[in-house]
Amino acid sequence: MEINFLFFISVVPAIILYGIAKSGLGGSISLISVPLMTVVMSLQQALAIILPILIFSDMIAVYRFRREFNFRILKLIVPFAGIGILIGSFTFNHFSEDFLKLIVGIMGFLFAGHYFLFKKEKTVPVKQNFLKGAICSSIAGFSSFCVHAGGTPTSLYLLPLRLKKEIYVGTRIIFFCCVNLIKLPLYIYLSMMNLDTLFQSVSLFPLALIGIFIGYQLLKIIEENLFYNIIYGLILVSSTKLIFDFILTLYF
Repeated sequence: MEINFLFFISVVPAIILYGIAKSGLGGSISLISVPLMTVVMSLQQALAIILPILIFSDMIAVYRFRREFNFRILKLIVPFAGIGILIGSFTFNHFSEDFLKLIVGIMGFLFAGHYFLFKKEKTVPVKQNFLKGAICSSIAGFSSFCVHAGGTPTSLYLLPLRLKKEIYVGTRIIFFCCVNLIKLPLYIYLSMMNLDTLFQSVSLFPLALIGIFIGYQLLKIIEENLFYNIIYGLILVSSTKLIFDFILTLYF
């Protein structure tokens, strides 16, 4: 991995964004991280470098929110995410990166768009739904394995529950810690990771720590309704970008 100008404008902000996402603030904005890294490396190399960074960051975040999570929700979504991950491992080579991002983008755009159009109705929490939780977490596991982009499908299920801010963040963090640990042996088995990519992950990890610190500081000062508006807004922006990127690939 060559250290040059492109590295500093693509890889550095990508890793910092993942750190911010791991603090619980703006998880969906990290959708842009993989495309940024593929400016200077292949998709498979980017995925391999990012995974250990995610796991290291998860461990820090889980400790921070170790008492603030909803175990009942995790009992539903973690097993189905595991199913999605297994499907992703078997079909990884059959789907293009652009197609996967398009699906995630459409889901996020419709979800966030509906929230802002009918915002007054969304202040009332909805009840947990087994079928919706199973579908969203399976898609989250699948898209997380293929492009590290499981945040939007997860938000589709968690955000309408209107959990307390800290419980939402803690539940999401523990969920993705489980998801990333499940992915790890499959990445190794499929030879997507090696000692070289692990060394690069370790060398870039301090950037993720910077992102985590930034995210934690912002999380302390953001009011709950504003927090939800920011998350939905970031989903809308990042999802729109994914759809726009796919359209560009069709004509250029």
